Amino acid sequence: MKRVVVYAAVLALLGGLVLMTEPIVPDFQKLASFIPPTIGPYVSEADQTFDAETIFDYIDGAGEVYRSYNMKILVARRFHKDGKPDIVVDLFDMGSPEDAFGVFTHDLDGEDAEVGQGSNYKAGLLSFWKDRYFLSVYAEEETAETKGLVFELGRRIDGAIPGRGETPDLLRHLPAEGLDTGRVRFFHNHSVLNYHFFVADTNILLLDQKTDAVLADYGSKDDRSKVLMVAYEDGGSAAKAGVSFARAYMPEAAEKGIVKTENGKWTAVRVNDRYVVIVFDMIAERTAAARLDAVVALMNGRADRMQEE
Repeated sequence: MKRVVVYAAVLALLGGLVLMTEPIVPDFQKLASFIPPTIGPYVSEADQTFDAETIFDYIDGAGEVYRSYNMKILVARRFHKDGKPDIVVDLFDMGSPEDAFGVFTHDLDGEDAEVGQGSNYKAGLLSFWKDRYFLSVYAEEETAETKGLVFELGRRIDGAIPGRGETPDLLRHLPAEGLDTGRVRFFHNHSVLNYHFFVADTNILLLDQKTDAVLADYGSKDDRSKVLMVAYEDGGSAAKAGVSFARAYMPEAAEKGIVKTENGKWTAVRVNDRYVVIVFDMIAERTAAARLDAVVALMNGRADRMQEE
């Protein structure tokens, strides 16, 4: 009995030592620690913090975009210098590298800023993702000075974030031939899909926060086609979604799974295990089928990638 008491006391002491030497840092505090307190002649104001429930208090309409990617928390820090435009940092903990990458792909316009694991800069706004974090830094007015400070803030925050994250597994199933790597988007739900490429008013693919989806552009500007891949929880859910899509989108060719649409191009759908794969706007029926074959070959891990003719 005495031995048990002593053992418990030792555990309590060790636990206390662990707490003393490795304090648990609150998530907001950890996130804020990645942002420097000053930049050039600018000093920061008090941080604002938000979660998925309060994000609309800070970002009105756009808050739903971050919620669609399962955001956890946000730290917003404003930098001020009298007589100069303010600079604002919004640093999000998205909970996973996949969702950090996904929210970054929601707006891919701009030039590569070579910051983080993927970045864009346009008109005073720098955005990038790294590990499970998504960052935007913007100057309320773009000048030569504020542009330089925006990039410096981005690089310093990039350096403060210790880890790196993996991109979504679905990207590995995209055939490389003809892929526009700057136009690959990852998301979960129906509203985001329709924002980037309108499919239907209703959710005919049965998308929700548990589905993972990738929409990728192929070809040139004058010959643009798309590949949509959706991963469901199981094969039954994928089969149900495939049938739902085919009946709604191509009712006259649902059994065949391929149809010529009103724009004179071809759309084809296939269910493979727990995935639904769709190609849109292919020039010819045979190339639509070949594109599906190439995606499925990668999904099934076949080394002999099928070539489109």
